[in-house]
Amino acid sequence: MAVREVTLSVPMEGADHNKRFVITRMSAFEADRWGRHCLQAALGCGADLTGITPEDGLAGLAAAGIGLFGAMEPERMDSLLERLMRCVSVQPDPANPTLRRPLHESDIEEIPTVGWLQKEAFALHVDFFRGVGLLFSLPAPTGGEKDSPPPGASM
Repeated sequence: MAVREVTLSVPMEGADHNKRFVITRMSAFEADRWGRHCLQAALGCGADLTGITPEDGLAGLAAAGIGLFGAMEPERMDSLLERLMRCVSVQPDPANPTLRRPLHESDIEEIPTVGWLQKEAFALHVDFFRGVGLLFSLPAPTGGEKDSPPPGASM
């Protein structure tokens, strides 16, 4: 299966209006690792993430939302957002969509564009979990089942 990606044009008015960017989703392992690091950074700073642990990975990050970054120390937040933004590339010529290059700071002229791209990249990585959460409700394991002897075992 191909790695999921989205091509977006900046919708806001200003110098970046209609610039095209491609956001490519991290591999499952990389995204899970990134999600655990985000949760660990937020929990380490005292964020209230009741019921969420670093082991929850990207699913826990989806539950917490992008506001989670505001609970982090600036250096950790910058590092984790920089990692997220590595998923963004620039499509400088809309007539040639195969032409792409890595995002460079000079590609973005407006501050709101940075936040918009971060939000879109975050959504690409976590929206799957939000949707699954609405569709499925996994039953919590009960304590008794684990300790029960297998059928036919002598007691």
